[in-house]
Amino acid sequence: MKRSFIYLGAFAGSFIMGFIIFYFLMPIIVHRGKTIDVPYLKHMSVQEAKDFLGSLGLKGEVYDSVHSLEVERRRVIETIPPKKKEVKIGTKIELVVSKGPEKLWVPDIIGLLQKIAEDSLDKYGITNRVIINIPVEKKNEDGLVIKTKPIIVDSLEKGGKITLFIGKEKRKVFLMPNLIGLPLDEAKEILVDYELKLAPIKRTESPKEGVLLQSPLAGIEVTFGDTVKLIVGGK
Repeated sequence: MKRSFIYLGAFAGSFIMGFIIFYFLMPIIVHRGKTIDVPYLKHMSVQEAKDFLGSLGLKGEVYDSVHSLEVERRRVIETIPPKKKEVKIGTKIELVVSKGPEKLWVPDIIGLLQKIAEDSLDKYGITNRVIINIPVEKKNEDGLVIKTKPIIVDSLEKGGKITLFIGKEKRKVFLMPNLIGLPLDEAKEILVDYELKLAPIKRTESPKEGVLLQSPLAGIEVTFGDTVKLIVGGK
């Protein structure tokens, strides 16, 4: 009888141990052995990427942040290991995050001659420039930088455009500036500088935004007070 209890106890112990191994330890062992491909996380926010990785049994952690023209600030540029790399469940995936475009300091060039101002911009790596001539009353302002867009106190994204407004002595007759491709607000500012009137704007659906056509055309002689017609594209 006593021996029967011993056998029964041994059997019960074995059953319980087997139950624990089968239902608790085995899933962990199997789970640890599983692999998964690193998902594509580019352009996701940091939190979105971490949540998505967590749902796959992976761990997300910010590894580094770098400047990027393509990816918005605080969004994922790439992962380490890279996408489609096979890793084990539980692996830590390092996230390289965007700091946004690199900012360039814009030197103070207001009042400088155009050539000197452009040389100064070259030294700071600001090469994407647009030159707009605007009429000025004072003869000593001829050829000088009157204003810039963005204004000097602003910083400029690396690769961004800066517009220089160069003074030209005011004359009765002058050449119509080129407005094609400019945003409407910027075109309006230039027309005000030239004391030109803007006719009612015509709009048309176009994948290109901004001024599509102008009349008079760029390079045509006009006088102060003339009316300009614009066709503006956009959705």
